Amino acid sequence: MDSLNILMVAYACDPEGGGEHWLGWGWALEASRDHEVTLVTTSKAGASLQCQAAEHGMDVHFLDVPAWMRKVTEFCGAPGTWLRKFWWQGMALNLARQLHAKNKFHLVHQTTFHTFRIPFSCSRLGIPSVWGPVAGGESVPSGYDNYLGAGAASEKRRSALNRLNLAMPWVRSSLQRVSIILVSNRTTLKFLPTSVHRKCVVMSPNALREEDMGEAAPERPAGERFEMLFAGNCAPTRAMPLVFEALALGLPVGWRLRVVGAGAALDFWKSEVSRLGLGEQVEFTGLVPRDTLKEIYSEAPVLVFPGLRDSGGSALLEAMTLALPILTFDWGGPGEMVDKDSAIIVEVTAPSKTIVEINSGLSLLATRPEEGRRLGLNARQRALDYFPWEKKRMVVDRIYRDLTR
Repeated sequence: MDSLNILMVAYACDPEGGGEHWLGWGWALEASRDHEVTLVTTSKAGASLQCQAAEHGMDVHFLDVPAWMRKVTEFCGAPGTWLRKFWWQGMALNLARQLHAKNKFHLVHQTTFHTFRIPFSCSRLGIPSVWGPVAGGESVPSGYDNYLGAGAASEKRRSALNRLNLAMPWVRSSLQRVSIILVSNRTTLKFLPTSVHRKCVVMSPNALREEDMGEAAPERPAGERFEMLFAGNCAPTRAMPLVFEALALGLPVGWRLRVVGAGAALDFWKSEVSRLGLGEQVEFTGLVPRDTLKEIYSEAPVLVFPGLRDSGGSALLEAMTLALPILTFDWGGPGEMVDKDSAIIVEVTAPSKTIVEINSGLSLLATRPEEGRRLGLNARQRALDYFPWEKKRMVVDRIYRDLTR
């Protein structure tokens, strides 16, 4: 098939970065395997990008907000950061128009920012456009505030700002104008206006590189106690107090939970463990080196990930590739990554019901290790079937081809 001339806009883009920055590079790299790619990004990872882009035949254009703009806004905190991103979008549109006049693009794809709150200005080029994966519509379900600690107030503000942003004309016009919206999860899809649902495709932002697809962890014989693991940023919206209360109801076997990571919610989590009298059975390790974390993953028979506002789930994907059984929520990004054949999925209808379901799920895994192994192997197969970059590239390439026919 003929290659297309694609303009890719990725504010966050770094071949050696993590999170959104690494995903920004990943989408550009995958598109370059079949198409001519012109990449517009910032110069933050300039040296690395220039080298790797040349290796893959990409044309890279670096764009940064003026020094005076950065100086004026750096004292404004979060509002200043958002203002710089809006300003950058306007600059990106001006550059895109110049590039398009010289070398006509077949379509434009904005991959990062990974949120609907920053408009897609380059969709104004008058050519087919793809936006995403975008997230941002996730919010903590009603009734769960008590499990967020001091983070409850900021979550309420965020939810209010989300609704306000969705009403902004520049956001509404971007949503209406774009050809296809890749949406990170069904939670965000439901948040977006129903008028754009017809052009939305749900696609988890997480992806696997070849080096991420190692061997499944060996099956571990049942020990004297049931081992569980939480790994990741200890953010208030990863509502571990729900798990603590579920464990306080009791499990049919002895158990231990390891909490690996650091973050704003850690003190609240520790206080909840103390209040519930679980101190001897819950271990907080803090941050650990990457190699140590891999060892912990290989030793842990179960990952618990009670995310109430995650757009994706890199910790889940890592556990899936290792064939670890997972307990998580049917909400936001984690709800897209696994299904009932590959994880224990808990509904988030009401906290009391959620706590009972967590307890039931963990009790099942604690007493039936063969069921945990079955779920883990299914999770690994699901990871290999849906999450390699090659699989995502094939889906997006079909979208590109359909739009440009």
